[in-house]
Amino acid sequence: MLDNGLTFEQQKQMDNIYENFMSKLKEKDIKLYSKLRKNELTENDIYKLINSNNKDLIIDDKEQYQLFGD
Repeated sequence: MLDNGLTFEQQKQMDNIYENFMSKLKEKDIKLYSKLRKNELTENDIYKLINSNNKDLIIDDKEQYQLFGD
């Protein structure tokens, strides 16, 4: 499991908020919902990014990955 700095309870709350949002989005815009689900990063994707030699990968002052630039 990746350590994102959240406690188990905080992560559970964030997961619930995200899934609730996605459920509402699915009702309103199935195309956008499908696109977002398709583009979700898996835990394996994140580990690959962390261990890659990608020189363009930026970690900001909050230790968050900036994958797409400004």
